[in-house]
Amino acid sequence: MGARVVALVCAVRAEERMLRRLEGPGVRVIVSGMGSGPAERAARDAIAAGATAAISVGFCGALDPSLQRGDVVVPAEVRDAETGDAFACDPLLSIGAGMATGVLVTTAAVVGTPEERSRLAGTAVDMESAGTARACARAGIPFAAIRAVTDRAHDALPDMRGVVDPHGAVRPWSAIRRLVARPSDLRRWVGLARGARAARRALVPAVAAALGPTA
Repeated sequence: MGARVVALVCAVRAEERMLRRLEGPGVRVIVSGMGSGPAERAARDAIAAGATAAISVGFCGALDPSLQRGDVVVPAEVRDAETGDAFACDPLLSIGAGMATGVLVTTAAVVGTPEERSRLAGTAVDMESAGTARACARAGIPFAAIRAVTDRAHDALPDMRGVVDPHGAVRPWSAIRRLVARPSDLRRWVGLARGARAARRALVPAVAAALGPTA
């Protein structure tokens, strides 16, 4: 049997840059782009290239009101909100990051308001994990998810349409035009930036702990 190779599948370049320090002979960092479809394709390619397990890694929004910015979410199950498909996470793959519990819900679009979140049943929400889980299920290899919270259940996100590209990069001029048109969004952008900083500080140590001596 060959050595274990874990693919860390993340959505955006900012997450990829954080995770690069964990790369090694048994760890590959894969950036997929935002969304379940791109995540599934990236995971499928990683598996074809030799990955024997995959962890969906990155940021998430809280559905559980007790979660705070920077909290690490290690779900026991990932559920696709569009199809209803549910995927069990391998608790041994993420054990170092914490006990697997709760449900991570994957949606097709950003869930940006408390009202939208209240319609989802789960612990946290993201846009990619179900895609990675689906590729792993089809290949018969272990899957887990490790996510860090950027926005709380009661937070309202700024309108990011046209401002953030599919790889998570902010288009500066689009952002400026949006703020001129909607100056009230400034507070929401500041809150999101604070949440991203807290999530960054928590995410890499959690993933490193899950990988153990492999990282």
